[in-house]
Amino acid sequence: MSAPKVAVVSAFEAKLQPILAASAAGALRSAGAEVAAWDADVCPNDFPSGDFDLVLISIPSYEGIETGAQVASQFKLAGARRVLVCGQYAWLNAGVLASLTDGVVVDEPEGMTEPLLAFARGEVTADQVDGIFTGEGTRPKPKRRVARDWQLPARDLFPPIANYPEHCTKFGLLGNIEATRGCHHRCSYCAVYAAYGVAAIPVDSGMVLADAAQLAGQGARHFAFVDAEFFNTRRHALNAMEAVADRLGPVTFELTTRFDHILEFEAEINQMTGLGLRVITSALEFPSERVLQVFDKGIDVPGIKKAIRAAKAAGVELRPTFITFTPWVTLAEIQALEDFLDETGIAGWVDHTARQTRLLLFKGSPLLDSPWLDGVTLIDRGFYYDWVHPDPAVDELWAQRRQEAVEAGATRCCVRC
Repeated sequence: MSAPKVAVVSAFEAKLQPILAASAAGALRSAGAEVAAWDADVCPNDFPSGDFDLVLISIPSYEGIETGAQVASQFKLAGARRVLVCGQYAWLNAGVLASLTDGVVVDEPEGMTEPLLAFARGEVTADQVDGIFTGEGTRPKPKRRVARDWQLPARDLFPPIANYPEHCTKFGLLGNIEATRGCHHRCSYCAVYAAYGVAAIPVDSGMVLADAAQLAGQGARHFAFVDAEFFNTRRHALNAMEAVADRLGPVTFELTTRFDHILEFEAEINQMTGLGLRVITSALEFPSERVLQVFDKGIDVPGIKKAIRAAKAAGVELRPTFITFTPWVTLAEIQALEDFLDETGIAGWVDHTARQTRLLLFKGSPLLDSPWLDGVTLIDRGFYYDWVHPDPAVDELWAQRRQEAVEAGATRCCVRC
């Protein structure tokens, strides 16, 4: 029996070499498929030719939804036998995307390699595979606790990291690695929470180290854990960092965590600075008790100020992200944000992105069922709802700042949500 021919496509992964698509490709290749890959965002003109039995399109980010839908149509027209989509934004838009494809994979492909290849060979139909939503019948529940077949991400199928401008940092070439998927928090605006619920799935530690090693072979000396939450467990990601530092050091690191964890794991963060931790990205959101309550952030404004002091004391660069524009802030509060940044000494760490970020009410957002949106005018834009601020001056200020951010080339605040 010949190996099924599979194309794995990344619709968008924050302009980075796509780790999620590479991981799926690695798992399918290890299971016996003949795999090609394509970064449709960074290399839009490199449409792969071939007689594919299965095309799997990864849509982990909002920006990839329309690209993913367009690419699915391209492959259908090109004669691909079967087309599936996967990734958290595919799950959140399963109804629409299932109508454009043969189905939506509603779990990590690494846990479904055998049934996916059986589907690619035509041995089963999509509606016979647990974990594929076809739009007919009840949506299958993701099997969150099923063991994943973690294999080395097939980064060799994508352009080298040196070809991606976003991998070039002041610390050297960046290698994007992950120790967990999902998140154990309930931040009400977040697509990770909307897609996974309160669940964190650990990636095999040996594979994290092996992936870092192959990235080092491409020149990486600075490693970014792109987990939505580095401290999904107390030790798993930290153990991975220790292993990478021991095997590949001296290297440097960056990670993402909530502000309350900067205080909770202060001792661990101080330990990690000795391993090479240089940057922490954290969602400050907005210095307003009301907004922090709406977003269920688990911290108040005095706590945020304390966490900022703790990060400074540890000697790491803090990169706060914000959702500056929401229906619950006033024009005066937005204008006072600069005073907060100056008071806390982080103004120099905040870029154009943070000053213009607007709350995204994607389809499936937990906020859509929240009483906080009572009385807020919503406009259906297809894959999301736009909202109208009661004060037109706030929306006018956002439009101005958005244009400034576009001109500066800085419109996205994070990798995973």
